[in-house]
Amino acid sequence: MTNKEFLEKISQKTHLEMDEVKELSSSLIGVVLDEIANGNSVTIQGFGSFEPREKASRKIYNPTSKTYMVVPSKTTLSYKMSAVLKTQLNK
Repeated sequence: MTNKEFLEKISQKTHLEMDEVKELSSSLIGVVLDEIANGNSVTIQGFGSFEPREKASRKIYNPTSKTYMVVPSKTTLSYKMSAVLKTQLNK
C-alpha cells in the first residue's frame, strides 16, 4: 500500500477531505518522530509501541584489510506490537 492509497482509505473511512487527512497524517507522524527523537517511547493503543534504544559500540573484523574496526554506538528504534494486533495477525 502506498502513502496515497493509505490516505485515500482514511479519507473514505472518516469522510474527511484529502487535504485534512494529509495534514492529520503528517501531524501524527511529526509528533511521534519528535517524541522518539527526544528519547521518549510512544505507545499507540491497539497498534504497538515504539522505543528508542541505544546500541553499544562494538568491534568488527574487516576481512579485506584484515583489521579490526570499532563501530560507534548508535540509537535504533524498537517496535513491539500490541496483543490486539498480534491476535488479529494470527487469526
